Amino acid sequence: MRIMVTLLRHNLPAEPDRFIGRERDLEELCGLVGEVRLLTLSGVGGTGKTRCALQIAARLAPSFPGGVRLAELSRLTRADLLVHEVTKVLGVHEEGVRPLLDTLVDFLRGKKLLLVLDNCEHLVEACAELAERLLTSCPDLRLLVTSREPLKIPGELVWRVPPLALPGPAEAAEELERVESVQLFLDRARAAGSGLAVTAANARDIARLCHALDGLPLALELAAARTVAMSPGQISARVDDRFRLLTASGRTAPARQRTLLATLEWSHDLLAPREQVLFRRLAVFSGPFTLDLAEAVCAGPSLAAAQVLDVLSGLVDKSLVLFDQGRSCYRLLESARQFAAGKLESAGETRAMRDRLLHGLADLAHRLGRDVWATPGLAWPDRYARLLALQDLLGNTREALSWAVESGLAEPGLRLACGYMPLWVGFGELTEGRRWYESLLALPAARPLDDLTAEALLHHANLAYEQQDAAACGDSAARALELRRGIDDDFMLAFTLVIAGMYEGTKGDLALAAERGEEALKLALLAGNGWIEGAARLLLSGVAAFHGQRRESLARGEEAVAVYTRFGHLWGVTRARLELGRFADFLGDLDSARRHLEECAALAQEMGAKPVLATGLGLLGTVLARQGEAEPARARLARCVTLSRSMGQHLPIISALVALAVLAEGQDDLEPAVRLWAAAKAMEDRLGLPVWTSATPEPLLARARAEAGEGRVQLWWTMGGGMTEEEALRYGLEGERPARGTSRPPAGPASVLTPREREIVVLISRGLSNRAIGEELFISPATAARHVANILLKLNFGSRTQVAAWAAEHGVLR
Repeated sequence: MRIMVTLLRHNLPAEPDRFIGRERDLEELCGLVGEVRLLTLSGVGGTGKTRCALQIAARLAPSFPGGVRLAELSRLTRADLLVHEVTKVLGVHEEGVRPLLDTLVDFLRGKKLLLVLDNCEHLVEACAELAERLLTSCPDLRLLVTSREPLKIPGELVWRVPPLALPGPAEAAEELERVESVQLFLDRARAAGSGLAVTAANARDIARLCHALDGLPLALELAAARTVAMSPGQISARVDDRFRLLTASGRTAPARQRTLLATLEWSHDLLAPREQVLFRRLAVFSGPFTLDLAEAVCAGPSLAAAQVLDVLSGLVDKSLVLFDQGRSCYRLLESARQFAAGKLESAGETRAMRDRLLHGLADLAHRLGRDVWATPGLAWPDRYARLLALQDLLGNTREALSWAVESGLAEPGLRLACGYMPLWVGFGELTEGRRWYESLLALPAARPLDDLTAEALLHHANLAYEQQDAAACGDSAARALELRRGIDDDFMLAFTLVIAGMYEGTKGDLALAAERGEEALKLALLAGNGWIEGAARLLLSGVAAFHGQRRESLARGEEAVAVYTRFGHLWGVTRARLELGRFADFLGDLDSARRHLEECAALAQEMGAKPVLATGLGLLGTVLARQGEAEPARARLARCVTLSRSMGQHLPIISALVALAVLAEGQDDLEPAVRLWAAAKAMEDRLGLPVWTSATPEPLLARARAEAGEGRVQLWWTMGGGMTEEEALRYGLEGERPARGTSRPPAGPASVLTPREREIVVLISRGLSNRAIGEELFISPATAARHVANILLKLNFGSRTQVAAWAAEHGVLR
């Protein structure tokens, strides 16, 4: 399942409080973003880099038609997940096993978009590599970066964020409130409830405090939170004491960094013992956390679970912890979290807290994950709420899984990863999920854990199936089934059989797929689980379809819809409608196909499931084209294309091109039909993404050759294959032919073939089988067979011998 909410023009957070000062700086920076492609705001922690970046992005949003997107990287600890994080905020989805970075580049190319990468310093090398690739490939992209150190790549302009303006040596009391640092201090003090105002008696103390804190916004805010109980003079004296201690201890950090550290040390000194305990333990969270999770993880010696709420509220009041009212969760500012992490290490609690986080998240994710897909009696909104809860905890989950792999804690790590299966499938994070399962299953401690290992292998197989990686799916499914046969768990055995049966179906072993499906259905009925029962019935519907048994296929599918509906799983209903539409189309029942795909589209729209909606609309366009309904078909296909582009998807666009080709053929427009089929096939080859469709170009090509001649059809095919995606879509949807010279002209017979196909022609000429070709090129035999079929189709040959003779004649072998 893939669930995606609609993206807005920007994802900038609402400002928690009033932004003060830096007006001249902001004007200059906004102008710089228009002049350079990479602007990095640099400086020590606490200078306000993030707040400046957010202000710049908000002001410039109207200037970027492609939108403004913020990627917050402070909670990301693994460089290999950087691209995943960026694609997530952009709404870009994975496609098969295609590299996600390639999909990201395709999505951004041609868009005038501002991308903000916030807090890059701990991933500076990975961020530099990503920025350089994106700027090189996407000429209209602008990057705004915040980092304590520059990325150091060509074209970067580094702007050091200065502190807020400080009072002059003889600033009059009445002038003091116009100074930026004083304005911020007073604003936050009043927000804390102190009612502080500048008077002749306290003006010197306020000015002295702002100087002592170097005008650093974070330090000023921490000090302001204490004005409820202390005067500016008392605060200044305490900070001075702490600064002297740091200087005497030989700290070598830059002066402003020492200032922030002194302020944090002073704030920490004023905390009650329980507040100090909770504050340092909260450093284990790398992302937002809930009260329940804080109680589960942070309670222990010196702090009871029942005390966590009151203590946490106190830390919020002191501005050390932030509370998000809308999401009912908490988080630490990154500077405060790093400071707290030092305290946690000094207390000797780091390992224990990481263990507690791992176990606490494993328990929570297990409950939430099972509620999404396995627990009966829940309505869909309740299941979806569990899915969103898993998403909110993803930053902490990544940290916990990293710790599980690093420390060899296979049992809680596998439980946590298995709990996240619905999210990785539902939000399309397929590659990340597979990597976690592979890393955890490789741990020596995982070997004796048959139950968890079997479940992890099952989920790995499921993710591989979604990516159309048949080899990985088959291997993991077989290993999972072997282990599961020895465990008394009808429910999980049924699930394993469904995935194994789906794999057998893709291999073409329909008898074994049916056997798996029937056994899964019996076990699901024994277990009383509607989700697995629906999946088993849908598998059997597909088997019947490919046997040509229309009535049985559609009846089995309708049973699956009914089961999913009773179980309260709207996603299951939507997926079943999509598959039924495919099966009916394959069986030639266009009316049934149309009905199911219309219902799929309506449900996907209701859920905000954009990838499913785009896929359904592409298939629906083909069905409508076959029914001769040109205008409804074009309307669905135009919407399919818009949705697909909004999330960087190509598969539905290829389906749309096929549908437009079918539509053109139905209207006897042979040239557009051939060219659009060629464009679809070229995209499929270029991306390595096979598209499921019951339509084939062979009848069209035979007809076109008979009516227009071989030479002309070959020219059409070559010209169609040379169109860009944009040209092909304009040609198909609007009838706009590419400008002369934009499509690749035929440079001889070999130009009909892609570079990969020419490689395969050479191997065919050597007499290699599909399996041998696959081994030579590191592709599956099925992929090799598909390439061979395309070669035969393009060259209008019926045998491999003809291909070899043609290759020798036209110099392809040289």
